[in-house]
Amino acid sequence: MHKRGNTIKAVVTQEKVVVGDLEIDVKSVKPVELMLAALAYGIGIRYVDKTGQPYEIECEIEGYEVRCRAPCTGEEEKCLVYKTLTKGSLQFHCVKERPS
Repeated sequence: MHKRGNTIKAVVTQEKVVVGDLEIDVKSVKPVELMLAALAYGIGIRYVDKTGQPYEIECEIEGYEVRCRAPCTGEEEKCLVYKTLTKGSLQFHCVKERPS
């Protein structure tokens, strides 16, 4: 579970994304595919844990809108990803580049 004030750092290069200590090869992945994989895993792992069945999410992308449908078990209320999407907020702030 993520606690308030927990900071996770991600570093991106053309070949990989490093999140904390985890390195993800992204040479053959589109950014939207990686985003949907994170969404499916973030919400779906609780479904898999509860039912023992694979989790399938279907998303429609139209312009800048992404609409997804998937089965729910009620466990989603404990999920940071689900709560952020449905009740919370994802904020992104641009900062000035650091001098080289």
